[in-house]
Amino acid sequence: MHKILIVDDERPARDYIAELVTFYIPDSKVIHANSARNALNWLQAENFDMLFVDIDFGVGKMNGLELLKEINRMGKQIYAVIISAHYKFDYAVKGMELGATRYIPKPLNNEDSETNTMQCISKPLYKEKINEAIQLYLSQVNVRSIDLKVPDGIRRIPIGQLLAIETAGRGKVKVYTSDALLPDVFCALNQLYKLLPPNFSYINRSSIVNMHTIKRYNFKIHSREIFIVCQNKEYSFVVSRSNMKKLLAALNPQNIEGDEK
Repeated sequence: MHKILIVDDERPARDYIAELVTFYIPDSKVIHANSARNALNWLQAENFDMLFVDIDFGVGKMNGLELLKEINRMGKQIYAVIISAHYKFDYAVKGMELGATRYIPKPLNNEDSETNTMQCISKPLYKEKINEAIQLYLSQVNVRSIDLKVPDGIRRIPIGQLLAIETAGRGKVKVYTSDALLPDVFCALNQLYKLLPPNFSYINRSSIVNMHTIKRYNFKIHSREIFIVCQNKEYSFVVSRSNMKKLLAALNPQNIEGDEK
């Protein structure tokens, strides 16, 4: 599940961004905050994947740039997008220095009514810029991590922590990661394979392995095994005869122990 925090003191602006987020990211949990201080309370309690934040919340109040500073101080990793009516270049530069990925100016609105605010922020160019920010977030997330459906909800696993996946029954797979063993993931093996980068390879009909995480292998005629380490325990997987040559060609023998001669 993608957790999104929208921080703006104008409710129509929050509602409009939330509408776009839930359209483009259906499996998202969206939290609204009407001030930077309120947002900081949420961030101290939970981790969020994406943040939309205004800059100005009124005289004497924490602003969006100060919120980004606090996020950095807490060591939070978050995809941040600044949305503001301020058109000063300095704000954009400072926001990027603090880790914001996008700076989207709000269309100007000279009237205070909620109706006119809504008409203002729903302009096509504004919508397009928010969409671009969301799509960039999705592209980065898809490269870095994968969402797995487990009995107690959704687990987001960084791609680099995935070691191996094997069929565990009808509609389920068993997933080995560097810090957990997930025995009941609700997904078909071939569906997961389509989401993974090229360093993941089928070694037999029921198993996929991250070739970058293979610790050693034994490709003698009667064994044909590769080994991974999950939670400090070694697990072996048998490689089919048809996949053995392909896997051997892909492995880097300088980095892997082997006894294949």
